[in-house]
Amino acid sequence: MPFQKCSPRKSKGKEDDEKLVESGSGEDSEDSDEEDMKKKATKKGAKVSKDLKEAKKNQESKKVKKVKRKMLTGPMARKKMSPGVIINTDLHKYEILAVLGAGGFGDVYKVQQLDNSEKKISYALKTETNGPNGKSLNRLKVEMTIFEECERLPIERKRHFVEMIDKGRTENFKFIVMELVGTSIDNLQKKMPRKRFSFSTTIKLGLETVEAIGHLHDIGYIHRDIKPQNFTVGVAEKADNIYLLDFGIARRYIEKYTKAIRIPRRQVKFIGTIRFASRNCHLGKEQSRRDDLESWLYMLLEFTQYAILPWSRTINREIVLREKQRLFNGKFIKHVADLPSPIHRIIYYIDDLTFQGTPDYEYIGVALKRAAALKDADLNEPFDWKKPKEVDVSFIVEVILYFYQMIAIHSFSKFPSSNFLLNDILRN
Repeated sequence: MPFQKCSPRKSKGKEDDEKLVESGSGEDSEDSDEEDMKKKATKKGAKVSKDLKEAKKNQESKKVKKVKRKMLTGPMARKKMSPGVIINTDLHKYEILAVLGAGGFGDVYKVQQLDNSEKKISYALKTETNGPNGKSLNRLKVEMTIFEECERLPIERKRHFVEMIDKGRTENFKFIVMELVGTSIDNLQKKMPRKRFSFSTTIKLGLETVEAIGHLHDIGYIHRDIKPQNFTVGVAEKADNIYLLDFGIARRYIEKYTKAIRIPRRQVKFIGTIRFASRNCHLGKEQSRRDDLESWLYMLLEFTQYAILPWSRTINREIVLREKQRLFNGKFIKHVADLPSPIHRIIYYIDDLTFQGTPDYEYIGVALKRAAALKDADLNEPFDWKKPKEVDVSFIVEVILYFYQMIAIHSFSKFPSSNFLLNDILRN
């Protein structure tokens, strides 16, 4: 993909060559075993080949154990609750209607409250199974804590968070019952023609999502997994509302009582999603509010064209980090370089944020609106998925012409005397 140098900046002396830390799952933690074993064997004068074979054998054994553990605890192996199953809490009774989704640690179901005599209300029920060897996980506990914090916010500052209705536990899992929401922004984009949003929808989504992130930061948490899959639209009268979901790996960045910024840990394992993870996450550094905004930026750029960023189709973390560093060094691909200059200023603004610095969310919002004005994008328009479906005429014409040419080539190439007609068709 061609790159275009844009607005060169002076080097900030960042440690571009730092080694990547290993993933949170620990799957890559044995990658250096072979080299370490080789050094030890050389020092002791032992036969290197024998020790290397032993190291490889140990590596394979560990990998097999991890695969088996995933097979036993993963979403495919986990038994789902069937429609009609009744779940009780201290407050209410719920009936399972359908499975909405499955993750690594639990499932999400559509449920109906049964003990409401006035009307049948549907909710989402999210479970968290016990970990390996019955070990309790804390992801759902973090979510519950955040929901409880959000409930204390003023109405205008909690509109991007779903309401927690109920909670409980069974012998096999813990669960929370939440307000039901619509489909994810990721799914909505994939349904768009050519998987792209209009610039007006891109900016509107940018404004809504950065506001949601800012409100989460206001209660003392960073998300650490900002991506289109974790933003959804509402339903019914809340269909225009954008919600931020999935706080399972969120982390408090301030002390609970003093409200001081927590001291960063020396080294942190990779956590989140490779495609949208911040550079600090790749480098094993403690994340802060700026890292949520960096992930938000990647998401914003991809709203303009799905998977447009150079690293979008690779899971090699070293390559992904290098490409992200190129972006913040001003080496933009043409698509990004062609975006309005206020978008470039947002890129540089996020890059200049410090670990303890409080982001200026209002500045980002103003820059987004300025970018919309430069592109004559009407922010009063409805979101793309709410507009009447329009036929992409240009794309259809391209397809028709392509097949017309193929038919012409197949039909006329057999008759040399008709080649003049074929040439006329292809020229026109």
